[in-house]
Amino acid sequence: MVFTIGCKLILESNDKSIKSLQKKILDKINETQKLWPKETLNLIEVYNGKTSVLLESNEYHEFDKEEIKTVLEIVPQYFWKFIKLPILLRYNKDSEGRSWYNVLGDTWQKRFVEILITGQYSFDGIEELDVEMFLKILKKFKSLIFVSVF
Repeated sequence: MVFTIGCKLILESNDKSIKSLQKKILDKINETQKLWPKETLNLIEVYNGKTSVLLESNEYHEFDKEEIKTVLEIVPQYFWKFIKLPILLRYNKDSEGRSWYNVLGDTWQKRFVEILITGQYSFDGIEELDVEMFLKILKKFKSLIFVSVF
């Protein structure tokens, strides 16, 4: 939200240097958005052999087969219909320098992340990951995670 307000203020300016900066920022945003998944797969689809997702750039991102195998071993089979890959996270940083990651998606996704981090799940799952938790999950499942800063 803050980023959107910032872009709006830049768009209203006529200064050439600001316009140039605005174009660079918008180009970077567009470039980054092309790397975001256009689709997600539930774990049943993954189990049945679909191991890649289409990106906004119309290219495919391939999941690591060992990471998929580990996920299918860890997550109870009765959850497979509801849990999706890839895991989508949003990076946040407050004015005091504290960083964290929000799990994007529904309660099933939050439970999924909790299972991957702790081996267990609660009713609500994990909505917010601190940097340590993020690094733990990233180390094990780097091909299954997408992070946005917007």
